[in-house]
Amino acid sequence: MEEIKLSTGIKRIAVKDEDGEVVTVLAINVADANTINKFVKVIDDLNNISERCKKEAVGFDENAKDDMRQAVKVNDIRVKYLQEIVDSLDELFGNGTIKNVFGDIIPDEMALVDFVEHIVPVMNTLFGKRLEVNRKRFNPNRKGARR
Repeated sequence: MEEIKLSTGIKRIAVKDEDGEVVTVLAINVADANTINKFVKVIDDLNNISERCKKEAVGFDENAKDDMRQAVKVNDIRVKYLQEIVDSLDELFGNGTIKNVFGDIIPDEMALVDFVEHIVPVMNTLFGKRLEVNRKRFNPNRKGARR
């Protein structure tokens, strides 16, 4: 039987803790044309979380010290948006990614921003390589190209 070997586009990224122990392995599909859009949406959602929370919390006085219930309601809105970002990251990198990195919590904005900031250079490298390979493959001046 004949065989062919194709690249599936799946790239793996080891995530280590501060002690150098691997806590999870991300799987990213660089062949998926939607991957970049999904990643950019995560970044946009993180950048806009405060504005989204403020819009939904109209009428709440988050500085009211005498009303803890109101503070909890405002925080519930924030947690809802953080959970959406966690779900997007899990969809992008594999189910359970964020739980594997941070434990059984909903990480705050700072933790998620730190995670994403560490991923950005890796994503640039992975997608940069793919773009370079495609540029070379479809360069009309390469030997054997159709003219």
